[in-house]
Amino acid sequence: MRTHRPERSVLMVGYYYTPIENPGTRRLGAFARYLPQYGYRPVVLTTSSYGACADDDARLIFRAPDILDVGRWLARRVYRARSADSGDRPLPIITPDSRLSRVLEHVLIPDIHTGWVPGAVLRGRALLRSGAFGVIFSSSPPPSAHLAALALKRMSGLPWVADFRDGWTFEPPNPVMFTSPARLRIERTLERAVVLSADRIVTVNRVIADDLRRRYPATAGRIAVISNGYDSADIAGLQSYVKGARLRIIHTGSLAYSRSQTTINGFLAALDRLHQQQSPVLADLDVCFVGRLSASERDILTRTGCQGCVTVEGPLSHREALQRQFSADVLLLVTSANANSVTTSKLFEYLASGRPVLALTGRSAAAELIEELDAGIVVTPDDVEGICRALEWFHERWRSNELPTRVDPRVQRFDRRTLTGDLARMFDTLVKVETKEEL
Repeated sequence: MRTHRPERSVLMVGYYYTPIENPGTRRLGAFARYLPQYGYRPVVLTTSSYGACADDDARLIFRAPDILDVGRWLARRVYRARSADSGDRPLPIITPDSRLSRVLEHVLIPDIHTGWVPGAVLRGRALLRSGAFGVIFSSSPPPSAHLAALALKRMSGLPWVADFRDGWTFEPPNPVMFTSPARLRIERTLERAVVLSADRIVTVNRVIADDLRRRYPATAGRIAVISNGYDSADIAGLQSYVKGARLRIIHTGSLAYSRSQTTINGFLAALDRLHQQQSPVLADLDVCFVGRLSASERDILTRTGCQGCVTVEGPLSHREALQRQFSADVLLLVTSANANSVTTSKLFEYLASGRPVLALTGRSAAAELIEELDAGIVVTPDDVEGICRALEWFHERWRSNELPTRVDPRVQRFDRRTLTGDLARMFDTLVKVETKEEL
């Protein structure tokens, strides 16, 4: 005799999803990929602003339009906009670095994707009426995804899990809300409605969780941490590290595009100081920035006095970026000095590579994790002398073949398959799962 638990459907609400590539996509995508192994069928509700995939129907991906993005076809014709990996997909007119985006982010509440909410609610309501869903799951940023999920919860009465990859009014990636006291009051009202209405709240680290518990003590028992992570399937088959002729320091991903006030000025100032000191470090150094940078960031990198040791690559596929990480001698992490709640998914991929990390961050959740795992050196982003000492330390260890080349076994707890199991067990506490006995 064995017990069988029928599969339940989860409506997963998130603005960013394939075919667009970003950390939010990877978190939501990994949950969707592994939930069936725990008895849940994911149905994804996302935007149509970045196009669709040929297998949307098979993968149960449903898309809703952003009414503020209806001009994307015009932008495509007028500007012939293309990105390296866009193919023939339509590109949204409201891109994060567009002039229109910078204007709208000061006007639209809670974010520039708020025009997606009506379509998401209508599409989501139709989905909920057509299937036996057991739970709703939403992930932010952008927080407009939570507003759509809040409406769907009130319509359906289903239990709801709200996932915060960043804070909303606590250390937001783009603190534009703080420019207006009136807007901040509105944003906090919306945040309160979400936090108090969600049946469970997930955050990616203790710092964000502690903030919510402090400001909303009635919800303390409903808040749990499911960290960011890495996907073992993504790193399978990558070439192992081999020491090269130069000390390779790699940074992958965005800087200020990911979070405002993130700057590499301190790092570049350290390189200039080493140059002025005629340090032997620079003769062996090869620093490469892989990913999407702003025009000002590219400009400052090309103008640095150490052009010979600094190179800039454009955006690569996720697989190619992971290979760069595995091939590096040292991995560079840069965050805003005042953002204590930052633990990017990039950090967990760094940890999975086994390469040491030079973390330019404040007293953040990222710093705590690196120090816990003894995974590298933590220096505040503006501590030029400290960065110089760290580079000299790495250079000395590199020359003597003493840089670490193995993955700490404790990193395995951040495998996304394992983290999805934590989420599924949370769903289990909310969904009344009937069992039937089979002889």
